Amino acid sequence: MSNSTERYQKLAFKEALSRIHHYPVACKDLSFILREAYQKLPKNLQSVVYQDTLTAIRLLPEIQTCSAVSAAHLLLRSAEAVLPKQRKILAVTEFKHSKVAHKRRSKAHQEEETPAATELPQDVLLHIFSFLDIQSLVSVSLVSWSWNFAAHNNQLWHSLYAIFFGSKCDTMLQNGRQGENKEFTLLQEHADARTSIDWREAFKRKYMGMLLRHLVAHVFDNLLPYDCE
Repeated sequence: MSNSTERYQKLAFKEALSRIHHYPVACKDLSFILREAYQKLPKNLQSVVYQDTLTAIRLLPEIQTCSAVSAAHLLLRSAEAVLPKQRKILAVTEFKHSKVAHKRRSKAHQEEETPAATELPQDVLLHIFSFLDIQSLVSVSLVSWSWNFAAHNNQLWHSLYAIFFGSKCDTMLQNGRQGENKEFTLLQEHADARTSIDWREAFKRKYMGMLLRHLVAHVFDNLLPYDCE
């Protein structure tokens, strides 16, 4: 296996494409590789990139978001620009089938829900949910499939993480406690490096850690009077 192939496989596109929140970014990265590097790659690596492109297109029906459709369409345009004729034809055919399947699955999900839950599109739901507190956000996620999907949006939880924990940066810097906020800084650096992060899980870990620290502090505060006697 060549060094270029090894480096490419470390990007783990297949794993990223199978995750709802990571799919659009993975498609955009694949699109960039196709446009900027495909013609310069060795033949064996071109085949790997092509197979990942087909995988991305075939997975589209399972990713029920508008951003997924636009990302897959961008990937298709890049594929049409650089792929040889036979591969291009197959990619276009697969995209047409996937888009039809995506629409059918989306319609089926909508029919399963109550009219009230289907009135608002995902982007509107995300805007509304961005004003909710954590407890309310968890509650609305139980209303319907559409609301649950919006409540699990990765960008929404990224914003919540930054608001809930990142806003403490200034206070920590003033108090000389920069070390306590290293986790947010490291996560943000990873995000800037285009590394996929599950911000809901990151929020949950950080929040549980804070609760544990407060609990321990409370226990020790209650013990102090007894130690002094």
